Amino acid sequence: MTHLYRPRAALAACSLLVALAGCSRAVHPVKGTVRFKDGTPLTVGRVVVDSDDGKSGSWGAIRPDGSFEMGTLAPNDGVPAGTYRVYLTNTTTPPPADLSVPFTPRPLVNTRFNDKETSGLAFEVPKETTWEIVVEKP
Repeated sequence: MTHLYRPRAALAACSLLVALAGCSRAVHPVKGTVRFKDGTPLTVGRVVVDSDDGKSGSWGAIRPDGSFEMGTLAPNDGVPAGTYRVYLTNTTTPPPADLSVPFTPRPLVNTRFNDKETSGLAFEVPKETTWEIVVEKP
């Protein structure tokens, strides 16, 4: 009786491997900088991308020097091939260390950069893997 289960188990295992292989997409390293028109870096926030078909997205944390690396499944692992609309999030003044102090965040960039529909930023991967993003102050 066990000999009947072996082919079924092998078939199930092969089916699973084929399904998993079909789900993986090659990613390409993408990095860049975000700076203002005067050349100073944007020091906080995230660069976020959504594919035109809405099926994939990635993000990268903006470092204090304005640099970032994009990740999809893990931080800094890259972005699948495709055309992406790019926007920024979390681009407000950071809260003070003393959270008991009243605080109102101020936008650091023009709010048009916080929406993929209005940012005007788009990149094609793998054709463009080093992004220089120039933003305007509010």
